[in-house]
Amino acid sequence: MNLELRRKEIESRLTEIRGLVDNETDITRLETLENETSELQEERTKIERKMQIATKTDIKPIVIENHRSVDKEKLETRGKSLKESRIIQVSSEEILLPEHTSDKLAPYPFLQVSTLVDRVNVINLNGGETYKKSFVKSNGIAGTTLEGQPYSETEPAFGYLTISKVKITAYTEITEELEKLPSIPYQAEVIRNINIALRKKISEQILRGAGTTNTFTGIFSEAAIALADKPALEIAAITDSTLDDIIFAYGGDEEVEGGAVLILNKNDLRAFAGLKTPEGRKVHTIDYVNNTIDGIPYIINSNCKAISDPSTTAGEYSIAYGALRNYEVPIFSPVEIGKSTDYKFRDGIICYKASVFTGGNVVGYNGFLRIKKKAA
Repeated sequence: MNLELRRKEIESRLTEIRGLVDNETDITRLETLENETSELQEERTKIERKMQIATKTDIKPIVIENHRSVDKEKLETRGKSLKESRIIQVSSEEILLPEHTSDKLAPYPFLQVSTLVDRVNVINLNGGETYKKSFVKSNGIAGTTLEGQPYSETEPAFGYLTISKVKITAYTEITEELEKLPSIPYQAEVIRNINIALRKKISEQILRGAGTTNTFTGIFSEAAIALADKPALEIAAITDSTLDDIIFAYGGDEEVEGGAVLILNKNDLRAFAGLKTPEGRKVHTIDYVNNTIDGIPYIINSNCKAISDPSTTAGEYSIAYGALRNYEVPIFSPVEIGKSTDYKFRDGIICYKASVFTGGNVVGYNGFLRIKKKAA
């Protein structure tokens, strides 16, 4: 092969390698190019020597700007960068880092007590034992009277009821470790839990209290004297006429009463929401923010048995409709919470007990319309 031609081929390849090195990032490929560069430079040197001997003249070699040293420096820099990027650094502090415990106690995310507790008429009777209440059942009507004849009698009819105090209690035990653990406020959550537990029981009693010793007289109780003269509305299922039937069945003969609230189970609210016209439009407009069905306020309470639930038996009270001021809850004592370490001292158990004396009854004559499930 012609030496001059081979030398040009080597110079062309060295120039090509220089371009490859400038764009290459893989360390293995860079090392391969470096080895090829070294071999080509050695071959070029040998060819130049042979050409000098053959011509007896000095042929000025072509120098590629100390390509090997430049490439070597680039290779070392890039190789170091690539190697460092492949290393996952784990410090001794990370290896020895202890298990971390969050100092935030995630609360139960949903409402646990019906808002019914906060909206009935609460009366403070601190220190009392019983609460007697009178209510008007009806007013008389005047009459026309001839001269010298007796006046028409117009005495109102009254009813009377008694609300006796009911003792509602809650008891909780926790270990001393939970109370003394500084990172999570377990003790504060225990106190909060006691208050929620008391309110849950009051919510149940407002609707389901039997009206016997140490119980509320609930809206659904047959012992509710103020509701004794009003028969319950019976419905077999939630239909597109149910809401109107309830509204028009409540109150007197002279007015469609406003200000009343529907108390129902969440599944019955779902049944109202699912009603549709033959064209596929919803029958009712339900506002889940302001809690209204076609503008009628509602309260969800799990102590109502859903009419839409097949397991609800016929004759069972399921929905109530009326003004909440017609139910009174006298508070005979504040909530008292006591703490003791004596009962299970040996076990390191801390005990909490809480009690409140209260009661409840319907105080408005026919103040609520009760709806029960009718046999299909």
